[in-house]
Amino acid sequence: MANRDDVLNDFTIEEELLPETLKAYLQRYPEYTQDLLALFNELSMNDLEVAEASLPLESKAMSTEVLRVQHVRQTLFGSGVREFARDLGLPRGFFTGLNADIVHLASMPMGLLKALAKKLDVHIQDVISGMQQGDGQAVAMKSDGKPGNEVPIGFENYVEHADLTEEERRALKTLLADDGSD
Repeated sequence: MANRDDVLNDFTIEEELLPETLKAYLQRYPEYTQDLLALFNELSMNDLEVAEASLPLESKAMSTEVLRVQHVRQTLFGSGVREFARDLGLPRGFFTGLNADIVHLASMPMGLLKALAKKLDVHIQDVISGMQQGDGQAVAMKSDGKPGNEVPIGFENYVEHADLTEEERRALKTLLADDGSD
């Protein structure tokens, strides 16, 4: 079994921290899922903040739909994830991995998508778009290697490896049971 600190250190010095890199580490070290997701989130948000700070002012003007999708990304993968996860009784690392590059979007229960849309006060399509955009990295990077055909994992498989406590599993079950209607 690999040392946790060594795995996290190796992850931080990866040349490019892309969802594919995270997925590879999650598959190799499922016992460190929570730590890897939290670290990926923290490092991605730092990159996003630097990229957003360098945008010209006129590029920051956005449509209502784009703002809703950005709200989803910030809440699920960014600065709002800690509070959002706490309110729902789930670890923040659980939401970090809910992007379409890690978890196959079609495998996510419709009840989850509806519940997240309701909790975020957005449309289901905004949640889907936010997940498709993943962690929100705004900068395209050149790769030294050819892109891999990494297939996202299924939602059930993701939940199995998320190492949720019984209380967190009950919170997820409650969230899944919420169909988004009042």
